Amino acid sequence: MTFSERMKDIVDKGIKTSKEVVKQAGDKAQQWGEMGVLKLEIVQLRNQAEKLTARLGAEVFEVLVEKGQKTVGKESPAVKETIDRIEEIEALIKSKEDTFRKSGGKEEDLRDQ
Repeated sequence: MTFSERMKDIVDKGIKTSKEVVKQAGDKAQQWGEMGVLKLEIVQLRNQAEKLTARLGAEVFEVLVEKGQKTVGKESPAVKETIDRIEEIEALIKSKEDTFRKSGGKEEDLRDQ
């Protein structure tokens, strides 16, 4: 192999390696972006669940105190819709947390949000 052929081979390998590194960096940046979006969605869903839980408390208070009913159950018309929505949101949160973990996210990144 001549000197120029060896140089061309070295340059070709360097270009190939550079392309691979750039692609890996791009893939990692995309992964981090997707994880950031998932984290934001999880926080928003948790906030929705919190608000609905407070609303549920108000609805139960209304039924027990203001309307004078003795009991309230999960299937009571006054609270059923809110409970169903909270359960839907909790399922969405769990799904997004699982996806976050599978994408390489850490458990501690999901706490205290």
